[in-house]
This record gives sequence, structure tokens and C-alpha cells, in this order.
Amino acid sequence: MGERKVPVFLGRIAAHLREQNWFALGAEFVIVVLGVFLGLQAANWNEERQDRKDEEAILARLQDETATLLGAVREEREYLQANADTMAQARSVIFSQAESRPLTEAECRAVAGSHVYRREADQLPILEEMLATGRFDRVQDETIKSQLRSYIIFRDRQRGNHEERTNELFRLYSRHPEAIRITLVPREEDTSPDFGFMSDEETKWTPQCDVARMRSNQQFLNELFDNMGRRNHVLMGYDEREAILTELQERLDALLGL
Repeated sequence: MGERKVPVFLGRIAAHLREQNWFALGAEFVIVVLGVFLGLQAANWNEERQDRKDEEAILARLQDETATLLGAVREEREYLQANADTMAQARSVIFSQAESRPLTEAECRAVAGSHVYRREADQLPILEEMLATGRFDRVQDETIKSQLRSYIIFRDRQRGNHEERTNELFRLYSRHPEAIRITLVPREEDTSPDFGFMSDEETKWTPQCDVARMRSNQQFLNELFDNMGRRNHVLMGYDEREAILTELQERLDALLGL
């Protein structure tokens, strides 16, 4: 076997030791330590640069997704508010606070569908990625991080509320068919939405409400009251969600100079 070669650096160290050249030996160690330090610093600087680049991408996506979610939340709330307003028009009639009259088609649809509580739009995909990959602290702005934590708490609470709201549904046309009958009628030249998903080009399903039977049935009234209360609670959640997201978007816009 050939003689194993000694690394140049170790060879120089050995030579300095033999010669007792302590200055040169110290200089060699300083060079090595400095080289290691600079190498680590360069690695840290590069990692920090990558982190800041990733943070910029996170903030840009967060701003875009927050704007998209805000649009969806406002659209959903507008639809729900319109439905609640229609219900309010019929409320005084059904609960005998106003003179009895037939409900309009829109009012009857609102009562028949008063049990529908779809889960609100609440997803920020980049936030889920940040939590799943441990990149939440990649964001340095403490205000943004605090707002995101508040949104996570609010979102999870609202998801729990949705589960509670839909645990026992009062589907009034099924529970009180004498008060609300679902009938198949010829389709007319109108723009009213279909009730259900089984209509065709010639006919459509529509609810027909019997106000007298509604008024005389206390169980029906109690269950309608419960449905209206749940609907109003959903609307309150939309207001809070919009406020949280609006503050988040304003902070993001300020950070990104938008």
C-alpha cells in the first residue's frame, strides 16, 4: 500500500509545531476559524434571504386569497340578508301581528327553506399551508400574525356553531305538510328561482303556504322562530368574519404598498 497523504493544512500545522513557530500556528487557526465563521454566515444570509423571499410570496398569496374570500363572504351575506328580509315581511303575518293575507311566492319559499344553513366560506389555503409546513413564523409582522390567530380562533368557533345549528333541522314542509305543501306547477315566464333541484323546462316545484294553519299551530311557530334565530346568528357571524378579514386585508395592503 502506498503512503497515505497528509492533508496540506495538517502538514503545515505539523511543520509549525516542529519549528515552534507559534505565530504562524496561531495565524493558521485564525484563518480556519474565520473561514468557518464566514461560511456559516454566508449560509445564514442565504437562508435569511430565502426566508424573506418566501415571506413575500406568502404575503402576496395571503392578500390575494383574503380579497377572494372577502368577496365570497359579502356575496353570501347579501343573499342571506335578502332572504332574511323576505322572511321579515312574512313574520308579522304568520305570528298574527298583522292582518292575515296569503304569502307571496318569495315569502313562502323563504319560510319553506328557513332550515337551510350552508357552512360559510372560510378557507384561506395559504394559511392552511403555513400551519401544515411550520411556516407561520416566516411572517415577521406581528400584527398580521395576531390577526391570523384571531381568524383561526373565529373560524374554528364558527365551524363548531355550524355543526350545532345543523344537528337538529326543522325542515318545516316535511314536519308540517298541512301548513306547507310542495307542488309541481307549470313553469311560467318569470325569474323566480326554482325550489329544489328537480325542475325541468316545463314544470317546477314550488311551496304553497297555508297561513291559517301556520297561525294555529304553535309547534310550527316555535320551530319557525328557531329557524329564524339560527339564521340571524349566521348573519351575525358573517358580520364578524367580514370585519376580521377587512382588517387583515387593510394591513396586507399597507405592507405590500397596495
